[in-house]
Amino acid sequence: MDDVRIILSASRTPLGSLIRWCTKSQVSHCMVEFPVWGRRMVAEARVGGVRIVPSTKARRHVVIEYRCRFPSRAGLAAISDEAGEKYDYSGLFVIGWAIIAAKWLRLSVKRWRWKSESIKCSELIVIFLRASGVKGAELLPMELTTPEDIRGFCQTQKSYFEVIINGNEAHSGLIP
Repeated sequence: MDDVRIILSASRTPLGSLIRWCTKSQVSHCMVEFPVWGRRMVAEARVGGVRIVPSTKARRHVVIEYRCRFPSRAGLAAISDEAGEKYDYSGLFVIGWAIIAAKWLRLSVKRWRWKSESIKCSELIVIFLRASGVKGAELLPMELTTPEDIRGFCQTQKSYFEVIINGNEAHSGLIP
């Protein structure tokens, strides 16, 4: 089985800080890392769109990293089909305001009706997990899943994921 990983990071950009503040999380970005012809590559959705680049161009401020313990070729094929798609700025904006409004009004959002052709980083991971056949991934709502939700999912599905890097010490207790 290939060494495929899900990496969660804490971007130091204003957008990353806003995502962490809105989601009350220590992570703001997620990506999939995988081997290709002896090199480590990353698939991620970020400002500018979905891209596949050498790992050295994407790995910044890593908080936690999980090795996938499941066959992932179908998942990698599914996310490679997303390469070049636009980043979902409008969805990020709408979801951010919905999360803030729900907290202010103490509401619980059970169903989400925002749908966009564009994609966010956590949606890319959900596509990867679903296409790989990971049980429980179908319960992650595509449009509303955050990087923190991905971290929580990986943390609870120990049969599917192995912690490789846990940046707790470097981030002074960011992840319980």
